[in-house]
Amino acid sequence: MLLSEDGRVDARSVEMALPAAAGGVVSGASAGTLAERVESFERELLLAELKRHKFHMTEAAKAMGLERSHLYKKCQQLGVDLQTLKTDVGS
Repeated sequence: MLLSEDGRVDARSVEMALPAAAGGVVSGASAGTLAERVESFERELLLAELKRHKFHMTEAAKAMGLERSHLYKKCQQLGVDLQTLKTDVGS
């Protein structure tokens, strides 16, 4: 989600919304096909939101503008193992 004070989204707004990485390239996005890069970016973003919301699926889904069921499906599509992640966080 991009927020802009004046209702316009410019290049600076986009840069600020993207995760920072060495050399200004989104991590994991420097190699592979466009589809692979998009999938990698989605996985990183999804994992970051899940961690930010302490794996509370309803809150994470709401923050990303998704239905909870869609978030579960997206995790499955991206190979995100929620059981393992929750166990690792609880340890």
